[in-house]
Amino acid sequence: MTRTTWLAAAAIPLALLVSLGTGPGDIALGEALGVIGRRLLGDDLGLRGAIVWDLRLPRALLAGLVGAALAAAGALCQGLFRNPMADPGVLGVSSGAALFAVVGLLFGLDRAGMWAIPVVAAVGAAAAMVLLLAAAGRQASLAVLLLAGVALGALCSALITVCQALASHQWDFGLKVVYWLMGSFEGRSWPHLSWAVPPCGLGLALALWLRRDLDALHLGSDAAASLGVDLARLRLLVVVAVGLLVGAATALTGVLAFVGLVAPHVARMSSGPGHRRLVPLAALVGASATILVDAIARSASGVVIPPGVITSLVGAPFFLWLLRRRGLRGLAG
Repeated sequence: MTRTTWLAAAAIPLALLVSLGTGPGDIALGEALGVIGRRLLGDDLGLRGAIVWDLRLPRALLAGLVGAALAAAGALCQGLFRNPMADPGVLGVSSGAALFAVVGLLFGLDRAGMWAIPVVAAVGAAAAMVLLLAAAGRQASLAVLLLAGVALGALCSALITVCQALASHQWDFGLKVVYWLMGSFEGRSWPHLSWAVPPCGLGLALALWLRRDLDALHLGSDAAASLGVDLARLRLLVVVAVGLLVGAATALTGVLAFVGLVAPHVARMSSGPGHRRLVPLAALVGASATILVDAIARSASGVVIPPGVITSLVGAPFFLWLLRRRGLRGLAG
């Protein structure tokens, strides 16, 4: 690990400390740390201790895991399409996961077990990746990717609206879907974190394993094939990894836009384009950034601001800036 990677890793516990000391209840950071120490020793926590251990800590850890998952998925998409503008949200992959999750909720699959909605969302993310690959082609330019992603996202959004219309008599379903689509960690606890670890862990492991092949692909398809990279297998594994990462993240927390775009770009400024360092560094940056975003969302007194709204407020101008910067050189990709 490089010094930059170590610094990014050290930023995560610092972000966790900020998150533990943020929120209603006026619980100081020192008191929050004392609660964790007492819990590890098996002491009784009391009401204020339960707020820290049962509410703030699992929520912050889940935010970090989701941020790492989305950032790694963004790095994979950018590597597969050889385009730094690729992102699960911009390309409609998150919308595909959201659509399948909403359909699952509409048919009551959430009552079938804890894994039902995450599995359905993962299938939706993978299906969106497959459609994107088929529509854009292997040598997709930036313009083609953006147009395909916009079309796919618009289609998924329209179908989500249809689902809401079909269930218009179920006011609780409509309210839950609207709030969920804004992206939020509200009400998330230890069970949600335990559900997220297996798919996100497998997806992150796949992302790390595919780094060498993505570096070879960066040289071009022919060069990668000459180096022994099975391109069809690589595309399949990237689809599976992105499906696991985006599907699990979207199913558990809703849509957090632009995390998969901003975090890899921030990491690339320090690590360069090589995926050996880029993928883990992007995951670390995404984890700490999402934890801090959730802390900011909880710091607004008397106002509920979903973290997904904050990521869009930050990510959308960043995306427009990137688009303008690349537009100066043309949209050839």
